[in-house]
Amino acid sequence: MPSVINSTFSEGDDEVEIGTGTIQQPEYPSYFYYDYGYFGQIYTASEIGVSQPITITAVRFNMGESGGAETMNNQTLKLGQVNQDQFDINIRNDFTQVPLQPVPWLSSNITTVKSNFTWTVPNTGQGWLEIQLDTPYLYDPTGTNGNLLLIWENQDGSYTFGSTSPWALSSTSGTLFRSYYDYQDFTMPLLTSYGTRDSSGRPNIQIVYS
Repeated sequence: MPSVINSTFSEGDDEVEIGTGTIQQPEYPSYFYYDYGYFGQIYTASEIGVSQPITITAVRFNMGESGGAETMNNQTLKLGQVNQDQFDINIRNDFTQVPLQPVPWLSSNITTVKSNFTWTVPNTGQGWLEIQLDTPYLYDPTGTNGNLLLIWENQDGSYTFGSTSPWALSSTSGTLFRSYYDYQDFTMPLLTSYGTRDSSGRPNIQIVYS
């Protein structure tokens, strides 16, 4: 059976919050309006603000919903690390760059941290929803690939009517492309297909770590 998002926040760990924007962005962290999709965000080492490796145990998104509670099944969350602070051109859904650019965009240590889970956004007002990781992630800010890559895969196979709800409160980073998407109906986009890098907003996040 799929595991369900735990409504109780983790206790006893440290956390860092990134983003204070109030943009209501329905595309992230996963878009209810389409059957399938890949989604990505980059959170930089300077934003996370740690100097030594940490173990990430949970992440939270600040979600809102204008109708009834909405649920998506068969969701997968992955974490990895990248050397650049935004999505470059020629990024595919496997989060590799083909062909590589003169200054290549490189990802590493991409790990499934929660699989086949159910993502439910209740109609209880704007608030943080926590995803407790099944596989804690060792994040190392000291290497060349020091920025955190968050990947969300939606394989629910159905969609919700209404393209603007639910939403995540999001922030912009100027003209930097710190979000990514490739979504469609009927079938999952190919891993070798190219998605769209996005500068319109990136979900505010709380990263819980020990």
